Amino acid sequence: MEQTKYSNRTVWIHWLSAFLIFGLIFTGIKMEHQTVSEGKFLLYRIHFLLGNIVFILTIIRIIALFKDSRPVNLYTETSFREKFRQWVYNGFYVIIIWMSISGILSLSLEGILPALQSSQWTDLPEINEDGFHPIMLSHHIISKMVFLLLIFHLGGFLLHLIQEKENTLKRIWFN
Repeated sequence: MEQTKYSNRTVWIHWLSAFLIFGLIFTGIKMEHQTVSEGKFLLYRIHFLLGNIVFILTIIRIIALFKDSRPVNLYTETSFREKFRQWVYNGFYVIIIWMSISGILSLSLEGILPALQSSQWTDLPEINEDGFHPIMLSHHIISKMVFLLLIFHLGGFLLHLIQEKENTLKRIWFN
């Protein structure tokens, strides 16, 4: 029998991660141009917490890739569309792992971690784009790739829905 859906574990991780990633995007954009304040401090704390949860979920999902069965490919293995789909799919893992690692490193390199540990927003350093550590700068730049991958991901879903008249959402939806 042909596999038509992802495992329940993968489905749960996918949607929980998606929800949390939108929270990361929101907090990241909101705090990007704020000056040091109690509000920015709270956003850092939320962003850090959500980022760590997404990091752990991504590691679990990567492990699940090797253990759980997956649905058959939508396109033939050698087609451009399947190769592009795989590039987007794998790109998410690479980007999320790098965003997590660079985010954690940036907390120390930019002096944010001591402020989070002290629980005093006044300990938060003033950081501007000109003074970013290269790791923080990469975190900032690569975050734009998340938007590009999201556009490709959603665009692929819509393109398949329109051209093939098939709702691929059912492959990654709850039973």
